[in-house]
Amino acid sequence: MPAALLENRPDIKAADQVLAEAFYNTASARAAFYPSFTLSGLLGWTNNGGVIADPGALLMQIAGALLQPIFAQGKLVAGLKIAKLNQEDKLNSYVQTVVNAGNQVNDCLAQCQVAQDKDILYKRQVKVLQDAYIGTHELMNSGKAAYLEVLTAQESLLSAQLSEAENLYDGSMALISLYIALGGATK
Repeated sequence: MPAALLENRPDIKAADQVLAEAFYNTASARAAFYPSFTLSGLLGWTNNGGVIADPGALLMQIAGALLQPIFAQGKLVAGLKIAKLNQEDKLNSYVQTVVNAGNQVNDCLAQCQVAQDKDILYKRQVKVLQDAYIGTHELMNSGKAAYLEVLTAQESLLSAQLSEAENLYDGSMALISLYIALGGATK
């Protein structure tokens, strides 16, 4: 069964979203190392001729934006390390979620296979016991067997039929569990 079928499971979708969030947080922490500039329409004030009157203030703003990551280097490095560790933790959690989902699907598949194998055996058993019941009933009609033997054969047949019905129920429940394990019945 392809592992891509597990993508429909809500727990895997949620773990995928958490992992994506951790990735973007790491990218954001990495981007904080670069200087940031804000463009605005105001560079300072101008005199009547349209010349910038305070170029020093503009230079200080640019220098501050360029030097800010240098002065906050320790904080930025720590933030990046934390983001990377968080991303690694979320990746491990995602992998564990996928492994758990795979195990659950595998268990359901095994239960379906066991029920199918048992069904073959129960069908054979019921067929043999039906033949035995019919044979015992014919022997009783010909006077060569007692009615108690017919009742015993009938009881064995009924017991085998009940076991077969119980196995069919177990197989149906295993199939429903498999459907749910693959992410079915979720909105």
